[in-house]
Amino acid sequence: MKLQNSLENLLKWSKSHGAYFDNVEFAIDRDKGVHGTLKNEVTFDEPLIIVPEALFITPELAKGVFGLDNPIDDLSLLLLAKLKFDKKETLIDGNSLSTMYEPYIAFLPDSCLEVGLPLFWTDHEQELLKGTDAYPRLKRTREELFERWSSLMSLLNEQKKLDLVMKEAPLCKDSLSWKSFEAFSWAYSIYCTRAFPNFLRKQSERSLNIGFLCPIVDLLNHKNGEKVTWTCEDNSFVFKASAKRIRAGEEIYNNYGNKSNTDLLLNYGFILNDNESETTTLTLKVEESVIEAGTKFGLKLPEGTSANGICFNLSLVTPLPKDLLRFMGFLHQLSSEKNQYTLRMHLEGISRLRDILASRITTFRSWKIGEHANTNKNIIELVKCYRSSQKSLFQRAYELCDSTEKSLIQKYKPLSLQRALKVDPEFAQRLTFIFGTNKIDEIEKKGLSDQVLLLFIMRCRNLRPAGDSPLRFISDAYENVRATIEITKEDVLEYSDLYHSLFPYLSHKIPEIFAVGDYSARSMIIAGTVVDRIVFKRKVNGELYLLQKIILE
Repeated sequence: MKLQNSLENLLKWSKSHGAYFDNVEFAIDRDKGVHGTLKNEVTFDEPLIIVPEALFITPELAKGVFGLDNPIDDLSLLLLAKLKFDKKETLIDGNSLSTMYEPYIAFLPDSCLEVGLPLFWTDHEQELLKGTDAYPRLKRTREELFERWSSLMSLLNEQKKLDLVMKEAPLCKDSLSWKSFEAFSWAYSIYCTRAFPNFLRKQSERSLNIGFLCPIVDLLNHKNGEKVTWTCEDNSFVFKASAKRIRAGEEIYNNYGNKSNTDLLLNYGFILNDNESETTTLTLKVEESVIEAGTKFGLKLPEGTSANGICFNLSLVTPLPKDLLRFMGFLHQLSSEKNQYTLRMHLEGISRLRDILASRITTFRSWKIGEHANTNKNIIELVKCYRSSQKSLFQRAYELCDSTEKSLIQKYKPLSLQRALKVDPEFAQRLTFIFGTNKIDEIEKKGLSDQVLLLFIMRCRNLRPAGDSPLRFISDAYENVRATIEITKEDVLEYSDLYHSLFPYLSHKIPEIFAVGDYSARSMIIAGTVVDRIVFKRKVNGELYLLQKIILE
């Protein structure tokens, strides 16, 4: 009832000062809250709401009250806090701003908690957001807001604009000093949820952070994609909505801009289901030297990249950014691929990215709500929906990794190990004797793929395939490694046990293959490097591919 009376007083006050909204019916609904509907259908884009500048709460008013030009965005917040919580009249040039704006100020929420932003949730409720984009941003906002308030209080005290600088006090007490951090935080939340950019009314305004409050228009609910226009004409704010999209009795929506659910949650306290503007962030951490090398390589890294994190944006429109894929490929570049971006790098990068995405998805799936008696049920449902929207983006990116990898395999048609063995049936037949099977899937299950690959690469080198043989590139890769490799003591130790488990046993049992050519320990070490350079394992089905060196753009 109180809200209804406040709304009626606000509407009467605004009309008495020249506001126009004759074709809009404002009402209060349990689900929608305060909202506006169209009374009579219109056939063209006509102004639905016009608010004269006399009703605005502007930066100029803040300058006039406090006698300072900067920081104007924070002074605007302080003015709003003063109008709400100061029992003394706020005067400017002898006129009472308190009296002038009383119906509007009275309509605004009375406390931080009523605003509903995560900034004012309990610690336990905020912790429900851990593991999402919202949580670190929420913490930063709190810290930055306190720093802004502290700096402003110090400035005003130095300028002798305040007779008392309040220390930080507990949130949302029944009685607040307008100079307190809580009052400042409340004003911040109002500007987050209701303010319009000041450049609409001041073309000289360059900052996107400076806003003004415009009663009546701020009663409309938000909807992404809604076609609306905001203009300031003849010292008035003019709101128009596309007549083609609204019929009589339908709700009139505002559009704050196509915002992600993280932005909506933190700045407005709600999210949208099936939000087409939804985004999430994948943060990767690497050494500063890697970032420098990547930049030199020509990678396009997100703004703000540092050793503290590289934040790639995943969205419904671009769930798998090309810059992210290229960065992942670069991370798996071999020395033999210096200054090159190869198909092997690209596939390996996609595979490793899939692992990272799978880990993030698992984290979201394993999330559980801890027991807490004071947790607001509405907040729990809101967090569930938000986390679900974040998880769906990682899931979409994960699935796109699979389809992208499949497309690359289809496009470049690399030689699978299974097809390669068919080219050398004599070797393939001997695998049954050595390992009990020559079927690749069974070899993979037994964990014997590495042994088969090493033996096969040594075999290809000793066969010296003809130039038109599909195995020729394997032999060439071996020779390239052999010509440049420097074998270390560590290499010898790494392969020693494996080599002696196979040789000279195989040379005696299958001499027609393993006693012909070079099957030395050195040859196995060289083959191991060749495996690193040409072998790719597709984790979706475990299939092994032998890749020729293909340089991508």
